Amino acid sequence: MIPIFYADHQLGIDGGQSSLHVKMDIAKGIYFFVPNFDARRKAVPWHDIHHLITDYSAGTFIGECEISAWEVASGCKGYWAAFLIDTSGVLMGCFINPRKILHAYARGRRTYNLYHDLYPMEKVLDTPVSEIRKWLLLDTYPEETAPTFTDILSLGVFLIFAGIYSIMSVIFIPFLVIYNIWFHLRVKE
Repeated sequence: MIPIFYADHQLGIDGGQSSLHVKMDIAKGIYFFVPNFDARRKAVPWHDIHHLITDYSAGTFIGECEISAWEVASGCKGYWAAFLIDTSGVLMGCFINPRKILHAYARGRRTYNLYHDLYPMEKVLDTPVSEIRKWLLLDTYPEETAPTFTDILSLGVFLIFAGIYSIMSVIFIPFLVIYNIWFHLRVKE
């Protein structure tokens, strides 16, 4: 299941787990690199499986934002790196397509995800996608799950947090620029 996903999305044999950095595409031809740290490595396999079981595209920016909204709403539990990365995805997604983000968030509030460590990776990898969808109630709630007033209110409160987090994250921009300059100089050697 996962090796095919990695091949289909040109993510290498291990999905980038062994890479020291991760390429983040902003737009066509515009990208930057961030360090690939252990907390991110811990979350990535589950995140990639989430793409497979939810049908939120891994190849598009809005698909990443939708999966972020679903993961946040269904709970990131002990996966803090996923939560912080997803927070940015939800906020950006609300500027691009707020309707899709709201539907993904509403679906997440009614379903579960694999960040709750309910099933070991080996079991998940040996289980058909349709069965995993049943475990997490994704077969009951489609992508276009209608949001309730509580969903809208919950997302609104989360977006306040996301906005504050984004403002505070600005202090990391100089470090990101320095890392990218260093990375590009190192690659050219």
